[in-house]
Amino acid sequence: MKQLGISIIGTDTDVGKTFVTGLLGAMAVDDGFAVGMVKPVSSSAVPFPECVTMDEDNYNVGLESKDATHLMRCAGIPESRRHEVNPYAIAGDFSPRLAAELSGIEIDYDGVVAHTLDVVNRYDLTFVEGAGGITTPLYGDKTFTDLMKDIKLPAIVVADGRLGSINRAILTCEYAKMHGIEVKAIIVNDTTAVDPFLLKTNVEDMERYTGIPVLAVVPPYQGPNIQKVQLGWGRSFVDSKKVWDTIPVSYTHLTLPTIA
Repeated sequence: MKQLGISIIGTDTDVGKTFVTGLLGAMAVDDGFAVGMVKPVSSSAVPFPECVTMDEDNYNVGLESKDATHLMRCAGIPESRRHEVNPYAIAGDFSPRLAAELSGIEIDYDGVVAHTLDVVNRYDLTFVEGAGGITTPLYGDKTFTDLMKDIKLPAIVVADGRLGSINRAILTCEYAKMHGIEVKAIIVNDTTAVDPFLLKTNVEDMERYTGIPVLAVVPPYQGPNIQKVQLGWGRSFVDSKKVWDTIPVSYTHLTLPTIA
């Protein structure tokens, strides 16, 4: 099958991009795809002992991105592929640009683009997750908008469901369109247990004003940090077949589970 990548763009920071990306990755693996994950540049990295990895006997020297670790666990990616998933893990709760500047790290932007596309070409389906919102500064004058534009992948926007989420979703989708990024779908991650009526009308208005389908509304997850449990729970709210059809992703060679 043709290798394909999907960009994951958030309407803001802390809307649950990494959780949704991990859930989609776990579903793709469960559906039979060979899956790649890329979190090209991540700030807020921590020393390895603070973030237990899948392979505790194979710690790397340096810093670890908790987001990258989550994506690797969800997709069953071994520690040996950490650099493939996350080429730049930088300390500091700042934008990647500022974190890199304060740490004296030079990010090779062209190298990040080339690396991301190389990973996409290795697997059936690769998820490329940004940082923060679509305009988060990446390095120098480059933002994640530039990266998503340059890798030329279809995108899924992850939005929250709170008051104000309609505006954030519309602005993100319109800004992506202005820069030639094709947003195929929205997934609403209801991280704060929004009032059901507000959530329902927000979802309807996101679709109305963007013209882009909301494929799933994911409620807050409160279960154990066990991948099989999360996967089974996630399939109650996300129909992976619908997601793959919307992108679209070929799966004629696979037998997919159906949503309950």
